[in-house]
Amino acid sequence: MLRSRKGLSLIGILVSLACIVVVMSIYMSSVQKAVTGGSGTSSKTSVWGMQDQIQLQLIGKALTMSAIIGGDGLLVPSDISSSGDSYDNTSANFWSALIMENMLKPEQLISPTDRGWVEVVQYNYYAGDWDPNFSADLNTTSNVSYAHMPLWGERLKKRWNTQSGRYPILSNRGPQDGTEGTTSVTLDDDGVWRGWVVYADGSIEWYEGTTALARWNRRDGVINDNLFLAEEEDSKDDAILGFTDEMDDYGPTLIWD
Repeated sequence: MLRSRKGLSLIGILVSLACIVVVMSIYMSSVQKAVTGGSGTSSKTSVWGMQDQIQLQLIGKALTMSAIIGGDGLLVPSDISSSGDSYDNTSANFWSALIMENMLKPEQLISPTDRGWVEVVQYNYYAGDWDPNFSADLNTTSNVSYAHMPLWGERLKKRWNTQSGRYPILSNRGPQDGTEGTTSVTLDDDGVWRGWVVYADGSIEWYEGTTALARWNRRDGVINDNLFLAEEEDSKDDAILGFTDEMDDYGPTLIWD
């Protein structure tokens, strides 16, 4: 007696493959959201968001510990070189000096969420106070993703210390003048800036938007502060975070991308 065998039909195979594709699409979408925060949107609970948090918080803690141990306040390049020259206090020199002082590794300065031209520097530890080849030039290739408070004037004198509480000193870099809804690579696809802000006391906070509630006792009555806009040229009350390309007698020249 001949017995029939049941096998997989071509239609059955195609249906099975289609189901696998659907399942894999859902799985990959979930993985992408868990790692990056979603399509074009940053998230503090994503892998990348948490990596940013850890890196920035470690940088803040390194600055704080160095200040406590040395008793000389937070690191300033012109203090490291003993020049006393504010021209030394550019972003490139600041970040490079942190590496030279073994306060962090070059890899910690690159954000996984950075969509600009950034790369890890091949650092020269024999260069002196800092490596002059370290780049913080957003118009070419930068070796750092993070912004910091300009080290100049009243902000440097009154706010660049561990006693300044909830005064912003570091962050994911933001758009020029804090303007959202532009083509800046610092913004998510919906035109909103999202990122971490480190305060002078070492604490860290996630922001959605470039405006922060002024928690550092502004004496001018301003309640909200645009973190990436110099609303007052030289004021300890006005917080601003950016990249200092050059420094002269009139203050910092900030650059953006």
